[in-house]
Amino acid sequence: MKIAVCDDEPLFRENIKNFLDKYYNSLDVGIYTFSNGQQLIEQIRKNEELFQIIFLDIEMPGTDGFESAKIIHDINKNIPIIFLTSHTELAMEGYEVNAFRFLSKPVDEDKLKKALNDIESFLENDEKIMVCDSGTEYVLYVRDIMYIQAENVYINLFTAKGSYLIRKKINEMETLLNKLIFFRSHRSYIVNMEFIESFDGKKIIMKDKKEIPISKKQQNEFKYRMMDYLRKNSK
Repeated sequence: MKIAVCDDEPLFRENIKNFLDKYYNSLDVGIYTFSNGQQLIEQIRKNEELFQIIFLDIEMPGTDGFESAKIIHDINKNIPIIFLTSHTELAMEGYEVNAFRFLSKPVDEDKLKKALNDIESFLENDEKIMVCDSGTEYVLYVRDIMYIQAENVYINLFTAKGSYLIRKKINEMETLLNKLIFFRSHRSYIVNMEFIESFDGKKIIMKDKKEIPISKKQQNEFKYRMMDYLRKNSK
């Protein structure tokens, strides 16, 4: 795994790097530092899958953290970005560019450990699967699946780019998914909580406006799980 730390303050940048080196304590994890957003962007343009985690300062000369994040996610929307800032009032703007987490400077080590633990769970769901639909094979990121619908011995995987019908039972698919992100709302449906727009008490409305049924026995569990998901992803 490769992690990028981008901050224009040399001492802070080095402190984060040292903490990450100590936290992972593994030759399989490389920590790379950058003093400005443009340096980082240039490396990602050369290899969009170079980094699995990015720590990004917001206030930097030249290309600031928000603009850097927009460019990075235009190249690869799947890289989780943790923003570093001395100004917590900027947090809402950061979520507009799909920030994974905000950490206030000076960074509290316990909060940093929690962020790393959460991001590891998130990355576990970054798996790719091969699906064959109508004789054509496709590679999908698991977390790009918005929801899954059972159709007898088949399941339909719905993504923003289209749907893919594969021969697999929904119970089998459920065991492969990260339960921090996916929820079995109904015997015929699994939803990705990242793509939920609202819940009216009887059905789940996805961001593509699809209405997903939820069984009565799952409603309380869904409310708890959704609140937990939102809490963990809004810090």
